[in-house]
Amino acid sequence: MVKNLQELDDALNGLQQSIKTVLSRCDPEHHSDAFAGLADAIMDDTPPNHHDHVWSRLQCIQRDAGLIPGDDEPYSEEP
Repeated sequence: MVKNLQELDDALNGLQQSIKTVLSRCDPEHHSDAFAGLADAIMDDTPPNHHDHVWSRLQCIQRDAGLIPGDDEPYSEEP
């Protein structure tokens, strides 16, 4: 189901708030898979015009959770 920007941001905010709990429930070698399952569900609902915004937020969530290296630059608020 394609979602609008507010619905996508709500889903991303929920993921951001819960990711550390989600990761604490699985072995470290499964962290990327656990994140991917959640991120893929959000991406499946993302229309092309919001892809860059959602992708940027997902990258920041991964970085903040320690799943990928990052430059500590905040994501762009611009959708």
